[in-house]
Amino acid sequence: MATVTYGALVTELTGSIAGTTFQQNASGGIARSRPYTPVNPSAEQSERQLAMFRLVAYWPTLSIANRTLWNNLAAAHNKINDWGNYKKLSGYQWMISYNLIAFTQQQAPWPYPQAYTLVDPVPAFTLSADATKFDIDFAVPASFPGTYAGIYVTAPMRLSSLKLRKSTFLLWLWPTYNTSVIHIKDLYQAFFNLTWADFYAASQCFIIVRMKNFAEDTGYGSPFTSALIKIG
Repeated sequence: MATVTYGALVTELTGSIAGTTFQQNASGGIARSRPYTPVNPSAEQSERQLAMFRLVAYWPTLSIANRTLWNNLAAAHNKINDWGNYKKLSGYQWMISYNLIAFTQQQAPWPYPQAYTLVDPVPAFTLSADATKFDIDFAVPASFPGTYAGIYVTAPMRLSSLKLRKSTFLLWLWPTYNTSVIHIKDLYQAFFNLTWADFYAASQCFIIVRMKNFAEDTGYGSPFTSALIKIG
């Protein structure tokens, strides 16, 4: 870290340049190296990233007729996003959003959209955990005919608010048979390259789990239903 002295021409610097971040603290203006956090994605994380790359490359291969169908969908309908708000998308963005679920189901991407439908959200749920489990619990057995439920999770967090729109990762696509509990411990530890028992014993953190329904034969989905749990 270095102290920055300002003069008549330059009175303040903020932001980052070539790995150096300028900011203010109690000592005044400082310059410090921007920290580098190495990324060691699990196989599951790498698979999700690859799906996005493939879809970006897929759009230019579509026929003009099919791209027109995606653009028509975008013109006719706003998308209800994960937070229940309406958002205007382009045809290209609709295609990406719609087809990410196809890759998760190990299906070929849809070259054109199906008839537009609204999808009901997952009912409210709670989370429970100890050194041997991490579960999603429904007060009433949940079943969603004609849909799959995507289970999304955050990495461990220090803050404890469901209002945080932290990055979430698709953990699993659950076939929605009638059930009161979904066990996600093994999925979570594999996704984040950790041993759950050790993590649970040593951590003081929070995890958000979000779920959304997807129509089984299309890429349309519902907004999130969310729950938060403290670990440790």
